[in-house]
Amino acid sequence: MPDRRLTLERIVALVPVRGLEGAKARLGEALDAEERRALVERLLARTVAAAAATEALVAVVVVSADPEVLALASTLGARGVAQERGGLNEGLAAGRAWASAAGADGVLVLPADLPAVTAAELGRIVELARAGAASPGAVGGSPGAAGASPRALVALVTDRAGSGTNVLLVAPPDAIAFRFGEGSRAAHAAAARAAGAVYLELDGPLTLDLDTPDDLLAAEAAGLGELRAGLAVSGPGAASGAPGAPSGAFGEPTRPADALVILPLAPLPEVRPGDDLAALVGDALAATPGTLPLRPDDVIVVTQKVVSKAEGAIVDLATVEPRPEAVAFAARWKRDPRQVEVVLREAVRVVRMANGVIIAETRHGFVLANAGVDASNVGPGSGRVVLLLPEDSDASARRIRDALGARFGIAPGVVVSDSLGRPWRFGITDLAIGVAGFRPLEDLRGTPDADGRIMAATVRAVADEIASAAELVLGKAAGRPVALVRGAAPPPGEGSVRADVLMPPELDLFR
Repeated sequence: MPDRRLTLERIVALVPVRGLEGAKARLGEALDAEERRALVERLLARTVAAAAATEALVAVVVVSADPEVLALASTLGARGVAQERGGLNEGLAAGRAWASAAGADGVLVLPADLPAVTAAELGRIVELARAGAASPGAVGGSPGAAGASPRALVALVTDRAGSGTNVLLVAPPDAIAFRFGEGSRAAHAAAARAAGAVYLELDGPLTLDLDTPDDLLAAEAAGLGELRAGLAVSGPGAASGAPGAPSGAFGEPTRPADALVILPLAPLPEVRPGDDLAALVGDALAATPGTLPLRPDDVIVVTQKVVSKAEGAIVDLATVEPRPEAVAFAARWKRDPRQVEVVLREAVRVVRMANGVIIAETRHGFVLANAGVDASNVGPGSGRVVLLLPEDSDASARRIRDALGARFGIAPGVVVSDSLGRPWRFGITDLAIGVAGFRPLEDLRGTPDADGRIMAATVRAVADEIASAAELVLGKAAGRPVALVRGAAPPPGEGSVRADVLMPPELDLFR
């Protein structure tokens, strides 16, 4: 093992899940196969949400050989690592390899069958481990090798029988080999001693796992009876916020933001066609105090202009020959006929042309002024070029998210924003035209309001709200095209502005 100083600043949670079919067979006397499957989904959602909300954990990785589990993990906002061979220990080794490549200081193995898991409890475990690394004797730790500066730490929470391992924290990630199985508590302790690691045994509510009917009774006695509620009607997608279901991590609404922080990132250099925009955004993150490390529910808001520039969505007006209709409209309203021509080319449907404004529907499905063609803040080509909307803003957001995840180990949500007008109101505001890493809408239909009445029509436009909030710090002329929004608690999962937000023609009352 390399000679390196022990740190516990970047910890990755590894959540192993065997599979959904035939899951938890030892609970067969209490639950049928469908109920056991639903229980596993519910427990996974609870575990991922708790880990994602734990400030000390920089990423949540679900390890499984089951493609359905990996797909569910993605909808919950976790990263999936496919287990290609072997059992639990081999799967965890694959997850550890991902964590090590991402620069993690340690891994926290967190099986998805611990009903009492909470962010507070996970945070307590990490803090005790940090204290043990700093002063092993103070928290009951045993210093392995002699010396005042430990190089490794192993901390675990046993099961109720005292022989197994329910939670395991290992720092650095490769300090010991995983020894899950019969007698794993003693095996992990022996491995820690052999590695000269500080070894801690911790107690707490996570000693309870769900393997047998007796465990279910113990969970209910501990006030966790809601785990079994409604299992018969739960199914694939019920815990993951499938379309039509409420959008919280447990099939409940996500919590309101307790506090919202919006940080404008350091200015980007002038963006030109072909530039690696994700790399520029990453550099701006690294140069802006208070942004790193990223958190799983962070959202990066990137304005449309820099996306369009990087993707080459630019038209040189010198190459445009306007049609007679464009010339006539431009002459009447004192506009550049070449710009009018570009607008008409971008439109698949003209809603109205009046007062110098063309309301048009684009091929993307957006209905907006001048088909999104923009001549302001275009950079050095001002007056000679115009910007078009990105070809696929959702795909643009996904590319930025994936690149940031590869660079920083945490893939934040990403919104591509643009300034749009609103019907019946003066003024413009920024709205989302692309999104990645969370669902742009939070469907509250079927959930109670503050008075207990069931809501029938409320769907929150979360991505639009985040884009508008970011615009308050970015402004229109400050030269700051990217912001980080922290604390918005966006609905986990994946979504699309074009697929989820744009209203289909049959529902458009003004078409």
